[in-house]
Amino acid sequence: MSNTARPTVVLASLHHEPRRIRPPFNVESYEPDHYRPGETNHEWRARNHADQVAALLEALDGIELGAHDRRIVEWLASWDTSVIDTVASLFYRARAVDGDR
Repeated sequence: MSNTARPTVVLASLHHEPRRIRPPFNVESYEPDHYRPGETNHEWRARNHADQVAALLEALDGIELGAHDRRIVEWLASWDTSVIDTVASLFYRARAVDGDR
């Protein structure tokens, strides 16, 4: 479990493809994901995948995850960015509803 604070943002339902991997999902990303100097295609893909895994895990912060849960998060992170963004948005919104109870 992490002691990091989750972002406080308004999490509205998505009516269009998300624009970023972290909240707020309906705002254009200000973090371009360009190749770094000397970075190979394989290195860029590995870095991008690690960031996608991290974004999903951030949405699940504080929830105990087992080995199978982590494998599924790794698998989800290999999908298209719009799928990952949407799943992360769903995780955040589900947690917000649960927190209201």
